[in-house]
Amino acid sequence: MSKYDNYWEQRKPRKTVAPHPIWMGIGFLLLLIIPTISWFGSLLLIDEDLKTGWYRLTPDMIAPGADPLLYAKIFLTIAISLVLFVVVYVIYFLLYRFVGPKRYGALDVPMGNYKVKRFKR
Repeated sequence: MSKYDNYWEQRKPRKTVAPHPIWMGIGFLLLLIIPTISWFGSLLLIDEDLKTGWYRLTPDMIAPGADPLLYAKIFLTIAISLVLFVVVYVIYFLLYRFVGPKRYGALDVPMGNYKVKRFKR
């Protein structure tokens, strides 16, 4: 403690702005819905691939056991999930950009355009 501190005066904790609880619920729903949609999408893509033969499965992609296409289903599910999460993120970014708060608040000053002379000795 320094010489000029008032030890009897308690400091107020800073207010933290937490997101609205509905956003946590929406995030949780997206965390459940997107992988489910991706799983069924991967099933549809694999069924369509078996009909048309777009992509030939190598022996490394065939899993031993009851479901030989399990590795392909898991890989496609992860790939589709990543794409859907990126799409949701871009939509959220665009909405926040147009509807969100302004860049500068009431107490902020935008940066000025100043030309600085080069210092010479």
